[in-house]
Amino acid sequence: MKTQAQYIEQLHSLLQRTSLPKEEYINYITNPFMSSFREDFAPFVELTATGYRLQMYERGQNVFTKMIYDEDAMLYWILAYTIELVTHIRLLHKYKVDNKTSFLTYDEQLVGEWQHDQTQIFDAIGGIYAQWWHEKGKRADIESI
Repeated sequence: MKTQAQYIEQLHSLLQRTSLPKEEYINYITNPFMSSFREDFAPFVELTATGYRLQMYERGQNVFTKMIYDEDAMLYWILAYTIELVTHIRLLHKYKVDNKTSFLTYDEQLVGEWQHDQTQIFDAIGGIYAQWWHEKGKRADIESI
């Protein structure tokens, strides 16, 4: 099994295939491997001798734990979260909203734009990750108990 640093480098290598600047995603691919990081609904991965323990927390309480054994599924889980978050933040900036006093209107057009942005990034990454993105439901499958 690889080390945390090797998985972070692998994720970074995949995202370098895209147009995303490193500063937009680096924390989101590093934090899942940091034991001190427990942001609400962010992925956390504990490496075990036999696989990957996926976890999510809300207000410091564990709300999701699942053991998986597929490296690509673990990496996809982090990529899907990272790409969703980065593209959402880009939309916040584009439409000049702060999600505190002003908000995005998640109408069909905005959701379509958000999906399109994510699709472009997954297509640039390619391979099994793009395939799973286009098949839809892989992240939900990973997160199902």
